Amino acid sequence: MMRNLLLFVTALFILSCSDSNSNLEEKLTTAITEGEVGPEGYKIIQMTELTDFEWDRMYYFQASEDKKEISAAIGFKWDGTTVPELSRRLLFVKDQEVVSFVDFNYNDFPLFVYGCEDDKWVYPNSRSQFASFKYCDGDREIYTFIPVKCIDNIKELMAYDCPAEGAVAAK
Repeated sequence: MMRNLLLFVTALFILSCSDSNSNLEEKLTTAITEGEVGPEGYKIIQMTELTDFEWDRMYYFQASEDKKEISAAIGFKWDGTTVPELSRRLLFVKDQEVVSFVDFNYNDFPLFVYGCEDDKWVYPNSRSQFASFKYCDGDREIYTFIPVKCIDNIKELMAYDCPAEGAVAAK
């Protein structure tokens, strides 16, 4: 009985080590949602400043992508979990090894990740500067996340301002 309990606790510990990086999720959410945008109309988020681990490439995955699809995208076998429903994943790789990942629920943190031409959904560490700004689609706030070099691809979204907090809509 004690042996089974020990195996169960060990398995839980190992599985908990492979969970989403909640510390990084908190840092990313704060960097994107707090503070003011710059004179260009967007913030610059430096991913290397938010991570406390080394990485070569960051990948973006959408809800329900499984370990087979993720392994195909990153170029080596990974036995991680499927991206949960309504979630998105940023996965970090260093030397053919997954070093961390962060899952975020799109309903709780509506971050829309954009790609750039030839490196869509794969972001090398050498280009880890991302532009971010908030826009509104109806009454829903959405945050953008795109490599700075490609901000011109989505600048038109800046025109979709969100109502000021506490403002009452005119009838």
